This record gives sequence, structure tokens and C-alpha cells, in this order.
Amino acid sequence: MKARKPNVSCKGIQEMRQHLITAVAAVALVIYLAAPQHAKAAEVVTISTSTETLDAFVPLLGAEIGTFSKYGIELRFVRAGMGGPAMVSAVVGGSADITHVASSQILPAIEKGADLTVLAGNYDIDYTLIAQKDAHLDLTKPYPAILTGLKGKVVGVAIRGGATEQYIRKLFADAGINPDKDVTLIAVGTGIAAAGAFINHQVDAMVNIPPSSTLVGRDRYDLVVDLNTTRTKVYDRNFLFTVFTANSDFVKNRPNVAQNFCRGIVDTIKYMKDPANNSKVIDFTAAKLNLSPAQAREVMDVYKSGFDARLTKDRWNGMKNYGFFVPDWSKHVYEPCVNITAQAS
Repeated sequence: MKARKPNVSCKGIQEMRQHLITAVAAVALVIYLAAPQHAKAAEVVTISTSTETLDAFVPLLGAEIGTFSKYGIELRFVRAGMGGPAMVSAVVGGSADITHVASSQILPAIEKGADLTVLAGNYDIDYTLIAQKDAHLDLTKPYPAILTGLKGKVVGVAIRGGATEQYIRKLFADAGINPDKDVTLIAVGTGIAAAGAFINHQVDAMVNIPPSSTLVGRDRYDLVVDLNTTRTKVYDRNFLFTVFTANSDFVKNRPNVAQNFCRGIVDTIKYMKDPANNSKVIDFTAAKLNLSPAQAREVMDVYKSGFDARLTKDRWNGMKNYGFFVPDWSKHVYEPCVNITAQAS
């Protein structure tokens, strides 16, 4: 007796084949998901920096807490030498993508032909002027008359030709003092180096960039020009101090990366200003600036409010009030980043 063939229609065979394909695909998906995944490589962004001053804090802190990496960015820091001019040169020359120096260094560079694009604000001016107690300045005099007591004295700046020298020249101009004839300007560096120069009486007075005065100790100096005077009489509240500036080719060739960098700026500043993160920010500040926790708290209590990523046309054009060349906004400011940082504070 012949065996009966199974009664399987063509339609049934097709359905069985489809079920088999579906089952194989499901197994393959399970194996794929279980296997180690290779994440997309992070976009490397190089930051031209010099020393751990507060204007460098946003990228440094952001690299530490992951506010840039969450946007697929890996920050790498290029030590460009001491001070703003070297940091700007690194970006102009292409050895770094972005820097965070004073606009007073960026604007003249653009005027001389540097192809730079400003991305965002960074940090409001934090300079003060301190003097040795034995300089015997008349502290009862108002600004700028008090500065006349510095005639014939040695005054320290971070570097010659940098933003601190521009600041001291503005002070002396307000007081009618010729900085090339009436005083001697010398470079003392920043941070521990500047504090050491002051403590060892290498200078009679010094432009203070935080945390130098904290390292010196309040009982060792007279405060000649305080922070409020700097922000309201030497300059004004809208003075555009440090900015994040990129090589223009970086912005043209990697616009999404530039925008994500600006998102990282905003998130870092929000993290820094959130009271819930105070202890972590203070610990980070102490480690980076060689301060005790108490000193770090003092610095952040005074200066944390100065971080501001917003960049406006009013602040940009306002630099004309201080004699700076102001480039065309449409050519040298990156509007997408302006929009991203508009709600930051």
C-alpha cells in the first residue's frame, strides 16, 4: 500500500517559509542586541587654553562631569603657552578649534585678518587691582584719583600685551597716568605664580585674576579697585569679557559639532549654578586652583554669578565704547549658537 502524501498547499508552504524567516530574524536580533555594541566615535574638539583660571572653567568642568560627552564631544586641551595672544594664535593657526579668551584679544585679531567666529559668551570680567600695604595708597580717595599714588611704582600684569595689561592701561588712562612713563609694568603670571610675586614684594601693585588674591590672603593687601568698580566704572555691566571663539573653518566644516559644543556650555553653566551641585563644584575648584575647600567656596561665592553664555548684539556693538574694532556680526558671530545660548544665564 502506497503511503499517502501530505496534503500541503502552496499557500501553506509559503506561510511556513515566512514563519521560519521571521523566527530566524528574531534570533538574529536577539544575538545582535546581546553582543557588545560599538558606539559612534566621539567628535574630538580641541580647546586652546593656558592656565586654570576661571575663564577656563566651563570646558574644564564640563569635561569632568560629562556635559559635553553627552552630545558626542570629547574635549582635548592644548596648552598654548601663557596668556591670550598665544591661545588665539593656536586657533588661528589650526592647532586648536576653540579658545576662551578675552574679546579684547579676539577683536583685534579679526581686525588684522584672522578668520575667527565667536560662538558664545563665557565669563564676565573679574579683574581687580590690589596693592602692598606698604605702598601707602590713600584709600579714602575715590576711583580713579586713588591711582595717582602708584606713580613711580612697579605694577604686575599676567603677561605683557594681554588682557590684564589692557585693563591696567584703561585704569591709568582714567587717572591721567602714562603707563609707559609713570609706572613700570612687569609680567607675573597668574594663580600661584602671581601670588608668589606679590608676597615676595616683586611688585607694589598687581592686577588680580582670581584666585591670586585669595592665595595671597586678605590681610596682606589693600584693595584699590574692587570688582564692583571694575564692572561699573572702569567698564559697564554689558562689557563683553571672555568669549568662546572658533576657527571659522571648524564652524563651516563641523556645524553640528559647533552647535553641540554650545549646548554643552549651557548645560555646564546650569550645573555650576544649581545649588544641589555646590559641594561638587567647590571640590573641583579647590583641586584645579590649588585652594583649600574654604578658599574655593569663597572664590565661587563671589565669582560664580559671572558665568554667562549669552551673546547679544548690544554687548557686541558696545565694545566700540571702549575703542575696540567691532567686526561685522553676520560674518564673525555664529547665530545658531547665539540662539542655543539665548536662554542661558
